[in-house]
Amino acid sequence: MYQCCLSCPLGTLTSEFHLTSDVLIELIPCQNHTVEVVEGVSEDVKCAPLLFKDDFLSEQYFGENQPASIMTEQIHFGEGMHRRAFRTKLVGGMQPTFTAGHPCVLKVHNVVSQGTKKNEDLIHKNYNLAAEECYVQNTAREYIKAYTSVAKTTEEFGEVPEIIPIFLVHRPSNDIPYATLEEELMGDFVKYSVKDGKEINLTRRDSEAGQKCCAFQHWVYHNTEGNLLVTDMQGVGMKLTDVGIATPKKGYKGFKGNCATSFIDQFKALHQCNKFCELLGLKSIQPSLSKPKRTATAPKPKPQPQAKKKPFVFNLKSKS
Repeated sequence: MYQCCLSCPLGTLTSEFHLTSDVLIELIPCQNHTVEVVEGVSEDVKCAPLLFKDDFLSEQYFGENQPASIMTEQIHFGEGMHRRAFRTKLVGGMQPTFTAGHPCVLKVHNVVSQGTKKNEDLIHKNYNLAAEECYVQNTAREYIKAYTSVAKTTEEFGEVPEIIPIFLVHRPSNDIPYATLEEELMGDFVKYSVKDGKEINLTRRDSEAGQKCCAFQHWVYHNTEGNLLVTDMQGVGMKLTDVGIATPKKGYKGFKGNCATSFIDQFKALHQCNKFCELLGLKSIQPSLSKPKRTATAPKPKPQPQAKKKPFVFNLKSKS
């Protein structure tokens, strides 16, 4: 895309056309103005937010589709088990959530391969993976909103971490029709805790963001009576993304997470409370290390006094 003033002949085209770099090269650039070209593929998509009712665990639904245009880089910068992450920029739409040119991340759930668009089963799996990611991250976002309300009642707590929202994307013209879209976090990306309630990056063990993330895990664990845990706390500073949720196999209040129940067991065994847990009045989940009580034992029999032995005396008789 390009940036140009309205007085320039190119300026009249900004709202009507998506110009490729090849077309821009052929145009005569106006004097005293610059033309910025962003390499990528332009695409018209539809983005749907996940909405909640009073019971956000069991009453979740996707809202109305919002039309948007994005420009996505062709080479991915991150890869997971079922997805690839691409840098993209919003060209139009999605206001007021994003402004034009806002850097975003498009996560493509590539269980659907090229040329398999007509395979309904694969498309269904592609949708489920993208939708699940929206359910998990946005549900964790609702929990951290409630956590924020509690933390703000304590002035000493300070800034509270935020889990950013993520949107379901429908790509009608693409062979992989469903993906997710979220803001790109700029800066040093850190994994504050990985499934077990302790900071993994030892050089950041005492970081404020990391300790507040672990306290958030403890708060959720406490308020769900150990039935739900937000895992994989990671992000840039106080902004978090790509989190997971662990629940029992049968779920919790109608909600099923995307991580194994064993993550809850790991957290219960390894979490160590910090000052932010104490500020929220959270009690340690570790068993107290009290001294074992002595069991009653039968009294030992008293030793019986031994009879004194008479000294052996030799009788020496003289010879007659």
